[in-house]
Amino acid sequence: MTPGGCRLLGVDVDGTLVRDGRVDPADAEALRAAGRNGLIVCLCTGRSLPEVRQIWQSLRLARPHAPLVCAGGALVAEPDTGRTLYSRAFNRPTAGELAEEMHRLGFPVMGLVDSWREGFDYYVLGEWEDHPLYRRFFRRRPGRVLRVDRIGHSRQRPVLRLSILAGADEADEVVRLLRRRFAGRVHAQAIHLPVTGVHIVEAFAPGADKFRALVYVGQGFRIAAGAMAAIGDDYNDLPMLRGVALSAVPADAPEPLRRAADMVLGPRGDGLVAEFVRRVLGDGPARGGE
Repeated sequence: MTPGGCRLLGVDVDGTLVRDGRVDPADAEALRAAGRNGLIVCLCTGRSLPEVRQIWQSLRLARPHAPLVCAGGALVAEPDTGRTLYSRAFNRPTAGELAEEMHRLGFPVMGLVDSWREGFDYYVLGEWEDHPLYRRFFRRRPGRVLRVDRIGHSRQRPVLRLSILAGADEADEVVRLLRRRFAGRVHAQAIHLPVTGVHIVEAFAPGADKFRALVYVGQGFRIAAGAMAAIGDDYNDLPMLRGVALSAVPADAPEPLRRAADMVLGPRGDGLVAEFVRRVLGDGPARGGE
């Protein structure tokens, strides 16, 4: 256990650990040092399992290996085998209604499924091949796509996340519409994808979030939320930042995240994760604060 009593560290990936498509060597070494000091590292990401496994492998973390929290908390999987441990999917009627509404707004709709169980990654409703945002998205991802005319059919597999790609203003408007139209049945958010420079509107079933998934991971190690720390930088990290005992964000994170976090570090950049690890281990102050 660290001096502050933390035993499990949740680390957001895009914008926090990975910037400009790379992991800073100092951050990777800090996570390995965390393991040597008894802190179990859990990657918590909006990415699908095939995407995040490549990053996890590059870190070369020591055992015990924590499961990976994927798809914004809708999926937890073993990093070595890819085996699904936990998932929270839409019920089919809601998935179908939500996908039709997103498609009606003029967007191809991506329905993420459990790739370990299903053998593919996405249902896609609508024409996406000639759409530059979608071409850029899939070009950078190892996902396998199945074109469909409908999402939510009784013979289809459960959907973990429904999403569309859009510009910033469009994305915010779609989120507002979905929150009004599906209040209480789904939760929706817009996330910036720094690698591709686009915004993704994500919708999940109630209860699918990074904090609940991290709590599930903690149960396997007999670690409660009061012995967890986390770092993140975007809206899908909010439940995790609010739920753990010690949390941090970069100084340029959105204001609601800065208010929710226990620490506000320096701006996003190399060494951000390393600095938080040092703070969790009790080795020094943060670069900034509010």
